[in-house]
Amino acid sequence: MTRKLVTLAALICFTALPAFAQRGPGGPGGPGMGGAVPQIDTSKVTVVVGDVVKFTGGYGVGMPTLVLSVSGKEESYVLGSYRYLAAQKFAPNTHDRVELKLWACAGCPQGSVVAEVKNVTQGTTITLRAADGSPLFAGRGGSGGPGSHEGCCCPYGAPSPTAP
Repeated sequence: MTRKLVTLAALICFTALPAFAQRGPGGPGGPGMGGAVPQIDTSKVTVVVGDVVKFTGGYGVGMPTLVLSVSGKEESYVLGSYRYLAAQKFAPNTHDRVELKLWACAGCPQGSVVAEVKNVTQGTTITLRAADGSPLFAGRGGSGGPGSHEGCCCPYGAPSPTAP
């Protein structure tokens, strides 16, 4: 009797498991978005110019963050996947002058996403977003992939400005 109950319970669990895993491509709300799809408006551009205070990031260290001194105030911006940044040889130095291109994002807590980082001092530019606003650092099909954090920091790649 006990063996039949255990077998029946296991059968129910294995049968119900796929129902909980069904989410469609990328889950509800769209590919790689883990739910809600952000509303990125690439026509609303903001440019932030500042000097690098520090760049933190690395494999297993958390989200890559660029801290800038903007008009004497420190602001932090989460950039996306460290794997993508490393592949693009993104390596800002302290005191480098950078320009960030931000796009408005109605679905993001901070109200914008970092689309591009131009290091004026080094003469390099890294593009983080495609023309449609989707993250270039996402995995195949925009799924995020390991280490991409689905577009980060708002789950859609919004910067994380901090006001001390």
